[in-house]
Amino acid sequence: MKQTTVKTVVSGLILMLALGTPFWAQADDKKDETNLESVRKDIDKDAAASKAEARVQALAAQYKVDPSVVQDLRAKKQGWGETAIELSMAQHLTQSNPKDYPTMTDALNKISAMRADKMGWGKIAKDLGFKLGPVVSDAMHARNEMRKELRMERSEKNEKHERAEMGGERPDRGGRPDRPNRPEHPERPR
Repeated sequence: MKQTTVKTVVSGLILMLALGTPFWAQADDKKDETNLESVRKDIDKDAAASKAEARVQALAAQYKVDPSVVQDLRAKKQGWGETAIELSMAQHLTQSNPKDYPTMTDALNKISAMRADKMGWGKIAKDLGFKLGPVVSDAMHARNEMRKELRMERSEKNEKHERAEMGGERPDRGGRPDRPNRPEHPERPR
């Protein structure tokens, strides 16, 4: 009787571990996918405030592709976030599987075909054999670089605006303001 109970408990534990593992892995994939989606939205929101050419140059420089590749992705009615994610995924694919995808163009074509089949980013990553975490990190890095470009663009614009208002000259700044002399204190009695 004890032997049967032990076998039942052990087989139950094995079954639970076998079925439970994919659920744990799916939780991480869902978390990565939601992080990736929030990064995409942030990039799209930030991109609305800047010029397209600066964004194209920033993405092209980060992923080491020709600016025309970024423009082609944008021509497919993709937002800036989707463009950054697709470039990040293609870069990761060329690094993890250089035999099948030796160039970024090959990897982008494969990912675009999978996206056209209505596959999500997590499913694409899983089918291609890599985790979504590094892609999320790259997309966040792209978002931060684009924000940095936007800040630089805004500061240059503000400088030009201020110079135009002043007629190109710096304002005359006087020296230190005059302070009144300290009042004399009466001597203390001892």
